[in-house]
Amino acid sequence: MNLYEFEGKQLFEKHGITIPRGIVVRREDEVSDVFSAQGGSALGGEVFNVSDVVVKAQVLSGKRGKNNGIRFCHKDEGIEHVQDIVEELFAMNIKGQYVAAVRIEEKLDIAEEHYMSITYDTNRKQPMLIYSAEGGMDIEDVADEKIVRVPLDIRNLKLEIGKNIPYVQELWNVFLQEDCRQVEINPLVKTASGEWIAADAKVALDDDAFYRHSADAKARAVEKGTDPKSITDWETFESRTMLGRPATEREIAVQEIDKGEKYYQGTAGKYIEMHGDMAVLFSGGGASIANMDALKQHGLSPANYTEYSGNPPREKVSSLAKIVLSKPNLKGLWICGGVANFTNIEATFQGIVDALDVVKPTYPIVVRRAGPFEKEGMALMKECAERNHLNMKLFGKEVSMSETAQVLAEMINKK
Repeated sequence: MNLYEFEGKQLFEKHGITIPRGIVVRREDEVSDVFSAQGGSALGGEVFNVSDVVVKAQVLSGKRGKNNGIRFCHKDEGIEHVQDIVEELFAMNIKGQYVAAVRIEEKLDIAEEHYMSITYDTNRKQPMLIYSAEGGMDIEDVADEKIVRVPLDIRNLKLEIGKNIPYVQELWNVFLQEDCRQVEINPLVKTASGEWIAADAKVALDDDAFYRHSADAKARAVEKGTDPKSITDWETFESRTMLGRPATEREIAVQEIDKGEKYYQGTAGKYIEMHGDMAVLFSGGGASIANMDALKQHGLSPANYTEYSGNPPREKVSSLAKIVLSKPNLKGLWICGGVANFTNIEATFQGIVDALDVVKPTYPIVVRRAGPFEKEGMALMKECAERNHLNMKLFGKEVSMSETAQVLAEMINKK
């Protein structure tokens, strides 16, 4: 799960990293009431006790500043001006991202901007500390020789490195104790008065660790005599998709598929709802993204992004397929994947057949898949099409995935 800036800053503050003073305005809040609750009617001492504020749209994508998602206000402009900006930001779509909230915080008197992050390096299979004395929006343009990279060992809770780098131990604590995949401060600001402050926060949590950050986990901590306050309850974070907006009912339902005792028997809980009318059931990896492009190239609009992977059991795939097919006004279904190495095609197709037997769609269906037990899986699909009178075409590895997108487009256009 990727956190919004204000949520990441909550974790930073919990572990001793100083953040700017500020408040968060959510969509359901009445903006004027939020300001009134701060005890004043004008910017400055009455609200934040500062001269200037920064108004920041809370989205999951980067480059907010370059997309008009960060505004600066002087106290002389008045609180009404800040309220107007908040409302403008809520009405915006920033790089395709829904603005979930707005954070209003003190403007810092910046003397220096640094960059620091800890991220998991998949090549080294260990976390990596990345630090540069030059930070800011354009960190990717900083010369490589000015960037420090240090591999970290998760067995070492105390770091013996970076003693001159502010907050390096605190950021390591966030990474370990909050089960993160990435933590980033950009910029890490040194103020004119010499104080170090995390001006921004980017945090990505490891979804596999959810069971360690729940209300149940807090209850277990109490039973063991440990402090439950040390556990961040991830359930308090607002549900969101990769697009940054609140999850729909179908998206929330899909998230439940991979929970429970069968979690590690493959995954089938990836589903992002979109505005199109072509239902998709993809299986695995980067090909799924390429398939979305193929749909667009042939004039079709996806109703969702979905994939299952890692040899999930029949019941998981069935649950996913039923949810995908439950979206109203669908005009087609594309079941597509590459050549599997170990996924049981028969078992996963049985799950899809279970859903098709219930829904009995009348729109065109194209299936393209290959791998272990593909002959048996294709036989199941063929039998399902015959008994339910489905308009279905089946393809194996002899036809490319993108070609079958074209087949689906031709079937739909003939209707």
